[in-house]
Amino acid sequence: MRSLSRTFIGGVVGFEVLIIIFMLFHLGGITWEFSQLAGAIVGGVIALVSVNVPVREGDAIEPMLGRERLAWTLVGCGLISWGIGESFWRYYILTNQSPFPSYADFGYSGLPPLLLVGMLLQPSSSSGRGRMLILLDSLISMGALLAIGWYLLLGDLALHSTVENPLAKFLGLYYPTTDVALLSCVAILLLRGQGRLYQATARRISLVVVGLGLCFFAASDFAFNLLQNAGTYVEGTWVDLGWPLGLLTIGLAVYLRRFLPLTPLDQIERRLRRRAERVTFGPEQFVPYILLGILFVVLILNVISSDAGQRDIRSVLLLSTLAVVGLVVVRQILTQLENERLARRQADALERLEAANRHVEDQARMIAERNATLEAGMAHLKDVQARLANGNLRVRARLAGGELLPLAASLNLMADRLMRLEQADVYSQRLGRALAELSLAIERYRNGAPFIAPLSCNDFAEINHLLLAMGLKERVDTRTSKPVVPAGSISSSAQGSIAHPQTNRQQQYRSFQNPTPTRQTWPEAPKRSDSESFVPQVPKGSGSRRE
Repeated sequence: MRSLSRTFIGGVVGFEVLIIIFMLFHLGGITWEFSQLAGAIVGGVIALVSVNVPVREGDAIEPMLGRERLAWTLVGCGLISWGIGESFWRYYILTNQSPFPSYADFGYSGLPPLLLVGMLLQPSSSSGRGRMLILLDSLISMGALLAIGWYLLLGDLALHSTVENPLAKFLGLYYPTTDVALLSCVAILLLRGQGRLYQATARRISLVVVGLGLCFFAASDFAFNLLQNAGTYVEGTWVDLGWPLGLLTIGLAVYLRRFLPLTPLDQIERRLRRRAERVTFGPEQFVPYILLGILFVVLILNVISSDAGQRDIRSVLLLSTLAVVGLVVVRQILTQLENERLARRQADALERLEAANRHVEDQARMIAERNATLEAGMAHLKDVQARLANGNLRVRARLAGGELLPLAASLNLMADRLMRLEQADVYSQRLGRALAELSLAIERYRNGAPFIAPLSCNDFAEINHLLLAMGLKERVDTRTSKPVVPAGSISSSAQGSIAHPQTNRQQQYRSFQNPTPTRQTWPEAPKRSDSESFVPQVPKGSGSRRE
């Protein structure tokens, strides 16, 4: 697609060069006289075909928005209309006629309104106050151009024309006035091109090219009317080049708008940022004020002139200048109001930004405090875990709350389990030692020594019950301590030990604070032979018999 576009653009530019050569050097006999007709017809066909030809779905081109297709179609119709008028005029020239007005004027007069409507229907990215400012800038440019045109040509045509035919007089004013309107349209396009939509390459380039074509056409047409009014116009000079070149350039602009590739969104955003960062005005924003400056120069020249014709047009020129100045004042007032509104919005934005910064600072402080609390809690838990690993099972995590509280509770539960396991191990060791001492006492008793219950057996109710059942003891010592709770049971107040671990430990170890038992001495056992087997004594009333 890009190679085809370059070839087509090169062909159009080459055709324009041929037109310039043919017209300036009058080549091909009378062929050069049809250069204007060729430019109008070729430009119109390019515009109409480009805007209405279907495009393949895979082609990445800039889409038409809103009434944009209709706008460019009207532009193409305007070019064809001018070509039709030129066809009639060429016929009159070939038949040695030069009527005015004539059928050719129907075609000629159709171009300006179609072009103006087509340009005004172009999409606009501004809204509200922005659109109002663009409208005021456009009116300032148009008013200044009309006032300048009044000074150069329109005033003389309106006040000193000797044409009797009303239609001829109207057309004599219509053509230069529409030329001024077309030049104003260029200013409108330049001002409108500041929006987001016109940051796309296709719209931006087509806008510049169509403005260039309008300048070519309007300059030639205005110069023709000026020279025709002065009676010095000669056909086939540089003045005539603007018509075919302008019409071909406008047709090329339509082609470029249709077939230039799609602009990526990131590139559009970069262009908008560069425009927003630019402090000074762009050249398009200076256009209304440049025209206003030219208008002041024209007014000064008119005031200092002593010509009677200049005095006749002075009142209209002065009123036009005052009207333009009034528009400038209104524009400045709206600009001031817009600046105040933007200043208020900026102040509100700064306040919101300050509030957001305070909120961020508060959040940062809260996060810092939370992190500090977490770090302190983690350090405490690490210390507790290290002390547990070193064998200090009495240590407990002391956290009052926070995210680490479940972890601290789990750590305390684990410590409780480890302590209970340790208690069970101590209990089993003491039980084993008591059973060993009891075995030695029973062995001595079998050998004829009196039975003396070991002190370690008094701590275990099970052993006391066993001795009672064997007849070696008359009663169970009630002063024996309670056995250690088995390792499988877990305290239901494990989380309470986080804040009060010492109380729980006192309750757990209270059962091991045993009083010192008294030593019991039993009567000596009766003498028996070594072959006699040991038979334990059974208390009276037990219901058992001795063999």
